[in-house]
Amino acid sequence: MFAGDIIQLPVGWSMVRPSFDVETYSEAGYYWDAAGNRWRGATKNKGGLPVVGAAAYAGHPTARLLSLSYDLKDGRGPILWAPVLGPPLDLFNHIEKGGVFSAFNADFEWYFWYYVCHKKYGWPELPYTQLYCDQAKAAANGYPLNLKDCAKVTGAKEQKDPAGEKLIRKLTVPRSPTKNDPRLYYSPQDAPTDFRKLYAYNIQDVKAEDAVSAIIPDLTPFEQNLYFLDKKINLHGCPIDMESLRACLVIVKQCQDIYNRELYEITDEAVKSADELEKLKTWLKSRGVEVDSLDKDHVAEFMDRKGEIPDDCYRAIEIRSILGSKSVAKVFALERMIAPDDTMKGMFQLFGALRTKRYAGRGPQPQNLPKKGPFKKWGPEQIEEALADIKTHDLAWLIDKYKDPIKLVCGCLRGLFCASEGHDLICSDYSAIEAVVLAFMAGEQWRIDVFNTHGKIYEMSASKATGVPFEEIINHKKIHKTHHPLRNGLGKTRELAGGYQGAYGAWCKFGAEEFMTEPEIIADVKKWRKESPNVVNFWYDIERTAKKAIANPGTPCTHRGITYIVQGGKLYCYLPDGEFILYHNPRLVPYLDRWGKTRQKIVYSGWNSDYKKGPKGWMDVIETYGGKLVENIIQAIAGNILKYAMLNVDKVGYQIVLHVHDEIVAMVKKGWGSVAELERLMNILPPAYASWPVKAKGGWRGPRFRKDG
Repeated sequence: MFAGDIIQLPVGWSMVRPSFDVETYSEAGYYWDAAGNRWRGATKNKGGLPVVGAAAYAGHPTARLLSLSYDLKDGRGPILWAPVLGPPLDLFNHIEKGGVFSAFNADFEWYFWYYVCHKKYGWPELPYTQLYCDQAKAAANGYPLNLKDCAKVTGAKEQKDPAGEKLIRKLTVPRSPTKNDPRLYYSPQDAPTDFRKLYAYNIQDVKAEDAVSAIIPDLTPFEQNLYFLDKKINLHGCPIDMESLRACLVIVKQCQDIYNRELYEITDEAVKSADELEKLKTWLKSRGVEVDSLDKDHVAEFMDRKGEIPDDCYRAIEIRSILGSKSVAKVFALERMIAPDDTMKGMFQLFGALRTKRYAGRGPQPQNLPKKGPFKKWGPEQIEEALADIKTHDLAWLIDKYKDPIKLVCGCLRGLFCASEGHDLICSDYSAIEAVVLAFMAGEQWRIDVFNTHGKIYEMSASKATGVPFEEIINHKKIHKTHHPLRNGLGKTRELAGGYQGAYGAWCKFGAEEFMTEPEIIADVKKWRKESPNVVNFWYDIERTAKKAIANPGTPCTHRGITYIVQGGKLYCYLPDGEFILYHNPRLVPYLDRWGKTRQKIVYSGWNSDYKKGPKGWMDVIETYGGKLVENIIQAIAGNILKYAMLNVDKVGYQIVLHVHDEIVAMVKKGWGSVAELERLMNILPPAYASWPVKAKGGWRGPRFRKDG
């Protein structure tokens, strides 16, 4: 097929585009251990692209191109370029004429083209607007985000070469020398056979990418516009306060030394580091404490068992909890993944949440940065003071002033994301956006009335649950300058937990156990549902609608603006704005309920990334139900509202550097733009939701990323 040809699919179509793929070498994420005369990985003895990210990998001084395979779709088929060959002039000509390319995970190709091909080799610049991404297509249609799995799941006629993984591990990373072989890496001259295989692997990758692209529909116009905006955001990146980051690293490393020395003594020299998990588990077992895992959830369980296990075992697990926290890991991730211009790039994966098409975080995960520090009051002024103190590198003084230096550093992480010189960050977020969307989609009138007036759903929910007058809960903040305890406790918990058919477990997930007994939680679940009968009906009506569509392939089934239809072996869920989410291979499976009656449940196939539900990978059987289907719908709509706002914000010159579910952070020149204008733009909603009271408010302007309220 030729460039520009259209491949018609059961739903949508795919355009044939020129494609390319690169094979690369970089020493990013590795360091030379002179004493051991070997290379070591930067984290847990691992290095390379997974550890540092694409921008730092491609921007490393050692980065170079091993080969490039491209197919201009002009009838010649894939063409290989290697360093021994002359410049690929036909490729340059295509780019300079504005020709487009597709690639699977086009971000990586762009970074390498920019940092290596363009800046080092002098090749023409490749604008990101000339790149289309087959990985983005895959994500938008619920397929795996790596080429190997995507090709396998889709049954593409061309697959990745399985032998290539071994070649990649050998040729694209530095090698540790041996007594008989001093080489620090392989070159085509001294490993010609392996490089010939690498070139064949490179060509096969292009074929596999083209085969996958041919059977996955192109992005919708809305999604394609988002893709280009996503590239603009990811490639620009967010500046990082490098001086403060380096100071934080000094403090964390000092703490690691102290805690690891203590651990070494506690365990009678059996465990040198909190990262030695197997050794720590073995030592704990020798002390009579059985530990299946030392992940976050298991460690948290042990932290609640003080007095039940030996004190030395408790302290050892506590040290693991302190040093093994994800927040500590983020400090080192920031250091490893910084791009050459001191920005953090590539932090967002468009459609990364495959079920709802919301963004997923990558690298230091800006969606999950700590909100609190060592003190109850923790805002911009406290973070500025704390960072100044951290720069003294005086650990003893920090311990005296802040008690917990690790918690101090973690509390400052958000503030490390900053504006560049001469610029400010401007930010705002939507207030209770999912609750608004759920109220309008379900038609729960009292909730709609709340959002059409004062909007204080947490306060109203707390009032309904307890009988405490709404006015009393509202007036508490006016008098005491803080929210009423019922608002942030009961009200917020039940609203976050109840909307998607959550019961006891969901209430506990949001902290209800801290202030309610099990019978009280169970009673409140029932009370919440009684308060919102239309929401409850929406769960069951949506489930019935989806089941009807599955039982009648090709027939659209609609309820309250949501349309389900099975086409091409997939269950499509069309939203009021015309966008869709989908479920692969949907089926109705019989089961016996607790009363012994035969019923049907919905199952589908999809990618699983939740270890609690099974091993990571493609699962043939994933169960769903009304509340979960509604959660997917509400989160997808809320996500689309934010995406629409991002497009509007970008159009008028606000450079978005961060965004988190319901929040946009833009960087602007000092004196330009305003919080008010940002919020006005965010409050322009997609036409399908234009009458809804979704409001961005309470924004801020300042030098650092922060969380108010």
